[in-house]
Amino acid sequence: MTTRKTLMLAALISIAPAGLVMAQSQTMPPQDTSPSAASSPHQREATSSHATEAPPTESATTDSTSPSAASSPHQQHATRMASKQAMKECIAKQKQDNQGISAADAKKACKQQMKGSG
Repeated sequence: MTTRKTLMLAALISIAPAGLVMAQSQTMPPQDTSPSAASSPHQREATSSHATEAPPTESATTDSTSPSAASSPHQQHATRMASKQAMKECIAKQKQDNQGISAADAKKACKQQMKGSG
């Protein structure tokens, strides 16, 4: 392939995603989502009343961010690994931003940061 053809191909490839985005972002007329727009009397009746939410159970009030809250062993493992990786990255950033900080102080700062953001 010549340089000219390669550049032309690269230009086409870089323009293609923009064309797809423009093709997908056509404006649609607003749709009527009111209960009266339902197609049957039963649907209108069902959508006009508001359902009440069930009160939370004891299991829902536990800490759902802990790895043990995941439903499978694989999810528990993946959550623990992601937490460990996030902690390693945070400690490295703390050490980079604060020259001379001890590893223990960096870890403590990261734990506080993760508690605050979680």
